[in-house]
Amino acid sequence: MNNQRIGVIGGGFGGVAAARTARSLLSLDHKVTLVDRNRRTYLCGAFPLLIVGERESTRVSRSLGTLANRGINFIQAEVRRIDLDSKAVATSTGTLEYDHLVVAPGAAYDWGAVPGARDASSFYDIESARLLRRRLSSFRKGRIIVAVSSLPYKCPPAPFEAAMILDWSLELRGVRSDVDLHVSTPEPAPLPVAGPETGARLVRDLRRRGIQLHTSVAVTEVARNGREVAFSDGRSMDADLVITIPPHRVPQVLLEAGLTSGSGWVEVSPQSLETRYSGVYAVGDTTFIPMANGRPLPKAGVLASAEGETAGHNIAAHINSSEPSIFQGAGHCFIAYGGDRAGVVRGSFLAEGKPKIRFEPPSARGYRAKERFERDWRRFRI
Repeated sequence: MNNQRIGVIGGGFGGVAAARTARSLLSLDHKVTLVDRNRRTYLCGAFPLLIVGERESTRVSRSLGTLANRGINFIQAEVRRIDLDSKAVATSTGTLEYDHLVVAPGAAYDWGAVPGARDASSFYDIESARLLRRRLSSFRKGRIIVAVSSLPYKCPPAPFEAAMILDWSLELRGVRSDVDLHVSTPEPAPLPVAGPETGARLVRDLRRRGIQLHTSVAVTEVARNGREVAFSDGRSMDADLVITIPPHRVPQVLLEAGLTSGSGWVEVSPQSLETRYSGVYAVGDTTFIPMANGRPLPKAGVLASAEGETAGHNIAAHINSSEPSIFQGAGHCFIAYGGDRAGVVRGSFLAEGKPKIRFEPPSARGYRAKERFERDWRRFRI
């Protein structure tokens, strides 16, 4: 096949995996280009530890510019328009023409969707995490609420992990007895995708640490300059520190391109990750992939990486006339209980009948595995 141009939008888990995989399987006659607005990206899964001082931002980031060492062309630019008919992506620095495209910009955070939420704290991007870290460093007494605004959101264990880590950190600092710690979720239990046993285990672990759990409630408003939360059941709660997980939505550029469907997200083939447009793949947090129980595949970095590898492989298979790959839907994620132990949620999310997931209880071994995962991510192995 003549020289092909592979474009990748987004430098997160899925985009990097797609670019890395396609590049490894194709001759240098074919060009792989990745576009992202940021040159340096951050590992969101490390932010719960970053906000309590157990991680430094320089150690949970990587430069997309170094992808050039792997034969991948990197363009730092804002994507302004995707023209699927002409196979062109308009960016702030010019036009990227492609023969095959992988769309992986990640979910956008809608900070304005919940009235007053801008006055609350968060840890879902690096700027918010740094601000929250400074606030927590001097926090000694009062009530903290970690609240999920709405579904879906990426990294499903994150709110509960953050609550566990806060408990651990405050205990180390000798102020835990003076802090009233709460966590809320719109779901009926923590991590329902992992099954009732895992949910029950997490409920027990939260209660054992004196963390009050509120289920089946979404955040409808943040008032009093970030010191009061209103919930969907009509209740409200005062707090000295409100930490919200913002509503997630598909980026506007994908809506304008016509890539979204009735789900509000980009629907793809669960096997190949190809959209309804030939040669256009979508991976990561913007996609909607139904599991056997009808719920969407969780928005998790490991799964996005596996999706990206599948898409990159299938692009190369089309060009090389080789055997395509099928996305298996297997993966894992960590839930740290502090700076020394971590549990692991692991299994096959696309198994027939229902997801087959197990929870490995928190251990030092699990925490070491989390540290290895972070190192592998920094080195572009994930």
